[in-house]
Amino acid sequence: MKNNIICALVCLIVIIPVLSTIAFANQPPPAPHITGPTSGKTGVLYSYGFCCKDPDGDNITIYIDWDDGSDETTIGPLPPDLCGAATHTWSYQGTYVISAKASDGQAESNWSTMEVIMPKDVSINGLFFWFFEVFPHAFPILRHLFW
Repeated sequence: MKNNIICALVCLIVIIPVLSTIAFANQPPPAPHITGPTSGKTGVLYSYGFCCKDPDGDNITIYIDWDDGSDETTIGPLPPDLCGAATHTWSYQGTYVISAKASDGQAESNWSTMEVIMPKDVSINGLFFWFFEVFPHAFPILRHLFW
């Protein structure tokens, strides 16, 4: 009987820390949710929001890759219920994929993404001027209307 009590106590001493470690293991934060414009013009400053709530209530640091060769942006550490914001300007036309991941200092989330398009700026007047430069003698009446 005494051996059974000692065996039970030893088992509890060994099992309780193992179970508490398993039950309270840190969970990684989810991938951040990205909000902001999905298209724009080059040279203009745009703002984006990054939200992520850590399941363990830990502070979050968010890492952002703008997909244009610029340095990665870091936001945080942020309290677990607060969204972060960052601004960025693209210098060249094209399609970019903003990527963001969150870290609670112990684990990292997967990357989340958002596509942003910086299209060519084409205006109707510019198209007409180009046309009349290439074909200077076409439609002489229209040419006089635009000059």
